[in-house]
Amino acid sequence: MTLIYAFRDEDGSWHGNPDAVVLEPVPGAGTLTIPLGPQEQSSLFAGQRLHVLYAACDVEPSQTSYRLDNGESVQASWRVHELLAPAYQPPATAPTSHPTQPHPRPATPEVKLEFGDPHRRYCLTAQPAHDGRMELTILVCSSDGIIHGELTGELDPRDLNHIGRLVTAAAGACPTPEPLGPQPPATTAVSVKATHPGAAWTTEAEQHLRDAHRAGTSLQQLASDLGRSENSIRWKLHGLKLAPYPGDLAPTQPARTTPKQPKAYTVEEKRKAHPNAYTPWTDHEEENLAARCAQGALLAHLAQEFGRNEGAIASRLLKIGAVGPAADEAREFGG
Repeated sequence: MTLIYAFRDEDGSWHGNPDAVVLEPVPGAGTLTIPLGPQEQSSLFAGQRLHVLYAACDVEPSQTSYRLDNGESVQASWRVHELLAPAYQPPATAPTSHPTQPHPRPATPEVKLEFGDPHRRYCLTAQPAHDGRMELTILVCSSDGIIHGELTGELDPRDLNHIGRLVTAAAGACPTPEPLGPQPPATTAVSVKATHPGAAWTTEAEQHLRDAHRAGTSLQQLASDLGRSENSIRWKLHGLKLAPYPGDLAPTQPARTTPKQPKAYTVEEKRKAHPNAYTPWTDHEEENLAARCAQGALLAHLAQEFGRNEGAIASRLLKIGAVGPAADEAREFGG
């Protein structure tokens, strides 16, 4: 069944089922303008012109079809309809003699989050459990992997927001101990985190990057703080003349000595990490790359899947005009 399974909002964020298994070589794409309505009945995306992807896929269908801006009507997945409602509502049906069954609750997604500083790492994992509940695990580790604290349990995902408020209140009520180590430089109230992949760098974000880099903040932490990929951080540091040219696309050359040293790598050595390095792209590979990008695969996953480095994948995505989160990453790749 052909369904609208994912859409991108005007901020560039993807929603719905972008990781759905698509049963077509290349999914269809179009635009869908969500009308404005009464405030109490307005969709989160009301007034926006959304970029939608649709294809035969393995997700649960809703009972609602949406008319695209080109006039074509396409049925939506349950998740997509849930996000766009109540701007669109399925037509009322006549009552039947059989009691209606409640619609099953959408499956709870798996969530993995991690952040920290040079002294502590904080890791949260939430996995689906029985009856729509989730199993939540929080670990506090030192930088060398020693566990200093752990919380584990099951709860209803709808309670998570309130529990977060309780934890925040508890943190404010408890005495504040001495810091674990040197604290990072104070930041201003201006937000520096990118709102979506490929967002332009602001003056505040560049200054934050300079200060944090000079303070010794790790590449992984910089990426987390600024809401960008590690590759984007590498390229921006190079652009600000704070770091050398990223090594994935320019292998480090050996120091010149006498006699001249041989080349630092060979094609065979590069292919140990990237089996298809330096091989021409075929039409079939490009079609598969565009399809996997539209399905929501990220740049790192595509590099592993196609046996090429991330620079080669990013370049090819831009050349073929692919659409999806990895293409957004590709535009960000060059800074």
